[in-house]
Amino acid sequence: MTLIALIALAVTVIGLLGFSYAESRRIQVVHHTIDSPKVPESFEGAKIVFLTDIHAGPLLGHRRMAELVERANSLGPDVLLLGGDNVGGRGSGARIFYPAARSFRASLGKFAVLGNHDVWEGQSDARTGLNDAGFQLLENEAAPVERNGERIYIGGIDDLYTGMPNARAAAREATGSFSVLLAHNPDAFHEELPATRGAWDLALAGHTHGGQLTWFGAHGPIVPSKFGQRYRTGWRTEAGTPILVSNGVGTVTAPLRFFARPEIHVFELRRARKAAERPSKRSS
Repeated sequence: MTLIALIALAVTVIGLLGFSYAESRRIQVVHHTIDSPKVPESFEGAKIVFLTDIHAGPLLGHRRMAELVERANSLGPDVLLLGGDNVGGRGSGARIFYPAARSFRASLGKFAVLGNHDVWEGQSDARTGLNDAGFQLLENEAAPVERNGERIYIGGIDDLYTGMPNARAAAREATGSFSVLLAHNPDAFHEELPATRGAWDLALAGHTHGGQLTWFGAHGPIVPSKFGQRYRTGWRTEAGTPILVSNGVGTVTAPLRFFARPEIHVFELRRARKAAERPSKRSS
C-alpha cells in the first residue's frame, strides 16, 4: 500500500471516529402526538417525556448528566419516564446518576423501570436511589396519574434479562383507562403484549441503542435482541399496540454512535373521537 493510500485511510478512519464521537453527543428531541378517544379531557395536551439508556458512568459524567436533566426539564414534562439502564459504569454510574436525578421535574409524576445494567450495578442501590430522587419504580405493576379527578395509568415490567416481566399483573389495574406500558428490553413485548391484548395504548422501550453503530442508519450489525432488526429502533405494532423503541441517550463500550443519534421523546396526548392509525412525530 502506498504512502498516499495509507494517509487517505488514516484520514478516513479519523474522520469516521470524529463523526461517531460527535454523533453520540447530538441528542435530538423527537416529538410525537398521541390521538386517542381514551385520553381524558383533563389530559388534553399533557406531555409525557421518555428517556432511556442514559448509562451514566465513565462515558457520561457529571456535567453531561446535569445538562441532560436541564434539557429534559426544559421540555415541560407532566409525566417523566425512565426506561432503564440509567447507570452503566459497573460501580461509578450510581454516584453520578442518582444525585442528579433528584433534579428531574414533572408536574404529575416520575416513573421508572430497571434495566439490566441497573441490576448489575446494584439493584438495591437502584431502588433506593430512584426513590430518593422522587421516582416510582414500577415492577410488574401500574400506577395512576391523576389530574382533576381523571386518570391515566403508567405500567412497568421487569427487565427481560434480569427479572420476570409480567404485563398481565400490571394490566389488572389499568384496564379501561388510557395506559402506557414501560419496559427496558423490547423483546419482552413479543409475549407480553399478546397476553394483554387491548390493555395498552402505547408501549415504550429502549435497550438496543438503535444499533449504536449502524450501516448508515439502515441496518445495525450488532443489536442486543433475539429478533434482530425487528426491535432495533422506531415504531412497530404488536398485538394492536403501537410500540416505540428509542435509541436512548448514552453509549456502551465506546462513546461512539454512527447514524443512531441519541434521543429524548416527547408524547403530547390529545383526546380524539377516533384513534389515529399511528402517532405523528417531528424532531428538533
